[in-house]
Amino acid sequence: METALTNQRVHVKALSARRFQPFAFAMVFLLLTACERSAPVSDAAAEQEVNYLRAKKLYEQQDFPASAEFYKKTLSVNPDFAKAHLELGLLSDDKLGDPIAAVYHYRRYLELRPDSEKRQLVEDFVERAKLSLAAKLPQSPVVDPGELTRLQNEKVALLQENAMLRSRVAELEKAATMAAAAIAETPTASVVSTPAPASVVTPSPAATMVMAAAPVTAFAEPSPGEAVRAHTYVVQKGDTLQSLALRYYGTRSAWEKIYQANRSGLPSKDQLKVGQQLVIP
Repeated sequence: METALTNQRVHVKALSARRFQPFAFAMVFLLLTACERSAPVSDAAAEQEVNYLRAKKLYEQQDFPASAEFYKKTLSVNPDFAKAHLELGLLSDDKLGDPIAAVYHYRRYLELRPDSEKRQLVEDFVERAKLSLAAKLPQSPVVDPGELTRLQNEKVALLQENAMLRSRVAELEKAATMAAAAIAETPTASVVSTPAPASVVTPSPAATMVMAAAPVTAFAEPSPGEAVRAHTYVVQKGDTLQSLALRYYGTRSAWEKIYQANRSGLPSKDQLKVGQQLVIP
């Protein structure tokens, strides 16, 4: 009798172990998955990922749809890879004509890099993509035709601005890379301090790198030699001071320069008349 009870207890324990075994495997799998997700991949490692390298190569070959697909594969592996989000946003905006995808990836970049030196540029990209999307919407009876005309005019100017902004981003990255490389190659032990003249301020290497990496503003006050290049412009339907500033200076924030040059004929910044002549300084 005692032997039978012992055999029954062993049988019950074996059944319990078999029932518990799948749950144990599931717990181990979840723990391993959590460990993998808690270890984000660095940008340096992500830039060596095969899908990202393939995306860059296809972009250079101007196969833009295929390049976008490999960028998406890159982000499926490394969803927090900020640089890939920015590059896919620019690709969607500039080459694929997909402003919705562009806005999404621009915003993801800003979420991942809130302190980026390119923040103002990327915010401009977002606004440009929104305008591009609005210009593609079909005309509706409740939409002001003049507003649609204005959006179309701004779209033309934005296409020109896009090339300029992409060039500025590339210049900033190149300048920052060169400055960092110069600092890394500068020998610290062999530097001989020489007193500089009192009237000369010698910037430190760190200050040089900051100045090289600082965003370049698209609008600056004209020099005396540039003042003679001012010309007149005849206002067209849908024009605004912001759209004219974007066309001539590359940024909407320069509208006040045109307004100040024409205050005698403009009661306010919003009262442009078709056929009116404006001085573009």
